[in-house]
Amino acid sequence: MYPSMPATRTYVAAFLTLGWIAPATATDVVLCTDAGRVVIELFDDDAPAHVANFLDYTDRGFYGGTVFHRVIEGFVVQGGGFDDELRAKRPSGTVPNESRNGHDNDRGTVAAARTTDPDSASSQFFVNLTDNPALDATRREPGYTVFGRVAEGMEVIDEISTIPTGARGGFTGDVPDPLIAINSVSRLVDAFYNDLSYPERRAVLQEQIATAVAAEDFPAAFNWLRQYRNACGTMDADLLITESRVAVGIDNENAAVAALEQYLRVADDSHPGFGAALDSYLKLVPEPVANETTQITMPSVTDLVNHCVPPEVPAIVDARSATMDEMIDNQTAVRTFMAASEEHLECLAVVIDSPDLAREEQAYLTSAHNRVVDAMEAVAGDFNDQVRLFRDRE
Repeated sequence: MYPSMPATRTYVAAFLTLGWIAPATATDVVLCTDAGRVVIELFDDDAPAHVANFLDYTDRGFYGGTVFHRVIEGFVVQGGGFDDELRAKRPSGTVPNESRNGHDNDRGTVAAARTTDPDSASSQFFVNLTDNPALDATRREPGYTVFGRVAEGMEVIDEISTIPTGARGGFTGDVPDPLIAINSVSRLVDAFYNDLSYPERRAVLQEQIATAVAAEDFPAAFNWLRQYRNACGTMDADLLITESRVAVGIDNENAAVAALEQYLRVADDSHPGFGAALDSYLKLVPEPVANETTQITMPSVTDLVNHCVPPEVPAIVDARSATMDEMIDNQTAVRTFMAASEEHLECLAVVIDSPDLAREEQAYLTSAHNRVVDAMEAVAGDFNDQVRLFRDRE
């Protein structure tokens, strides 16, 4: 997924919504990074597939917790594909090349990373630190698709480009140390309190969020939360639970899922809201659907366990009227269920132990594991109750 260095080397939450931003502002996004705030103008008319793809990742909160994993001073700063432990994220699919759209890989432009296959771009992107004509399309060869430009914060990108780099994880070089995280990417909305500094603005916005939530004015709270994300406010565990609750309150499941996934990255099971948040996530996590614009299939974490097929829970007979033969048959069904459930748990355990899982994926799979255990205990308990009733009849 790397653009090649010319001649000598080969080799963007806030908001997390779909369709909630007016067309006049839908082409700008805010990247909140460890190094500072960056605003990107997207070229939705000139690179529609790439912009739709990037906004899809933005709206689903995909970029939150990713890092800039490749930095080459005087060339590019690249991110959008790996988390802070340099584990690869699971992108949705690929988009067709749009490099012949009139935009060159000039300094400050944002382009899609890809492999040697011109149509392989997915979630990764890079910012050009200088004019890179070697990355542009030629008459014979497609180039790297430019789909936006840095409108504010190029000094932040330049600062990242000066960080020392080296080998780390599975990379032989160019990984910055320290890693710079992308904390969130969100669509830009018209800002309030522009006369205040960002720290002052964030404090006022927190008050507005709390007031709206207390009044259960969820549309207002949602808008203030968007403002807060645009101002690169810190989204702690409690605020992320609030965001998910607000999103549910306005029937915006996409935003709720994104907030809960971010919560599962920053919180652990010691947080008071962890259990309820995980339950909410499991109820909301979407099944795979097709994006009509990019023809990408958007996977959910449930894809990870498709091959771990859970056994069907057997019905337990009513011992008050069951015959001996029916009780014996039911006992056989229960034993078969238990054996199949043990195999299912072993299958899940293999997946859960994968070092490539993100925290929200581990939480989902652990919950799936626990639900199987609960089902086994419930079946065993219900059947034993019926055995006792049957014996009482005798």
